[in-house]
Amino acid sequence: MPSSPHLGINISRCSEVILYGICQRSNVYGLLRRAFSTLHFFRYLCYKYRMFRANAKSIQQAASNFAEIPDQFLFFELDQNLASDLSLSTQLPHRHSYQEIIWLRQGSAEHLLDGDIIQYPSQTLLIVPKGRIHRFTPTPDCLGSVIRFKEEFLPNQSHLLFSQFTGHTALPLNDDQAVVVETYLSLIAAESKVVDHYHLQALRYLLAAFIAKLEEVRLLHSNMVPHDFTRTLCIWNSLNTLIEQKFKTEHSVRFYANQLGLSPRKLGDVVKLYTGKYVSDIIDDRLIAEAKRLILFSDLTIKEIAFELGFEEHSYFTKVFKKLTGKTPSEFKPIITTA
Repeated sequence: MPSSPHLGINISRCSEVILYGICQRSNVYGLLRRAFSTLHFFRYLCYKYRMFRANAKSIQQAASNFAEIPDQFLFFELDQNLASDLSLSTQLPHRHSYQEIIWLRQGSAEHLLDGDIIQYPSQTLLIVPKGRIHRFTPTPDCLGSVIRFKEEFLPNQSHLLFSQFTGHTALPLNDDQAVVVETYLSLIAAESKVVDHYHLQALRYLLAAFIAKLEEVRLLHSNMVPHDFTRTLCIWNSLNTLIEQKFKTEHSVRFYANQLGLSPRKLGDVVKLYTGKYVSDIIDDRLIAEAKRLILFSDLTIKEIAFELGFEEHSYFTKVFKKLTGKTPSEFKPIITTA
């Protein structure tokens, strides 16, 4: 962002003038002037300016790193030419503004998701929720298929697959399951060759059916019985939505339980069913995932990131971050960008 030629003005004096102009008809000016020392108010202005710069940088990062998709849906084959290019590239971890499903038909791939790197073999389906920090590096002989779609293309999705605070969602398939996946993908590939209203509608139904099948596989992996799934999915989806709305300001289990009309123990049972974790764990996971994104894609200091995520003391934020990642926030960025 170009620097303003007017940045040499006395910002602290300007802040007082602005405050006076706003408050001159009330009796709050004296209170504000006493509450904000010049230094504190200057720090506040600097913080808001850095937040503005962070937003601008995020937009620029989106333009350069997000491989945006035309319209709302895209299907393409991962062939050996593309796999070879990706395996040789020095791509940095990045984010997408769409949901992504990657099918590894042959070969293998290394996948980085929010700082965790795992190697996956063939016959694996990778789920990449929008906004997650990731990097996909296939072997040169890798073959597969990729589906990308925006949320508006398929609204009201369940959060079994596309969750913002669970770890890697990878589905290793047996031979029979792989045949079913290939059948769905061949139908989706055929419909995606022509883009018009009727084909898009067919694609929408096919994609919804395909995702329902993947959710079935996900539930089989977790050994969840259908009765448990039917009874608890609505709670799980509501919790995901609520955490997305409130995680920066609300960190207590009791808040989310009260909002959903449940006891903390009942909510804990549902979360344990879907993730094997405690409610406090998934709240922390969402906070740390957001912290990683801010560390990588903004100019905010560690103290400002802690404040943005609702931590009153940045030292406590650093303690939580290290406990969950094994690294301090300042150690995280150089490790990920050079991994």
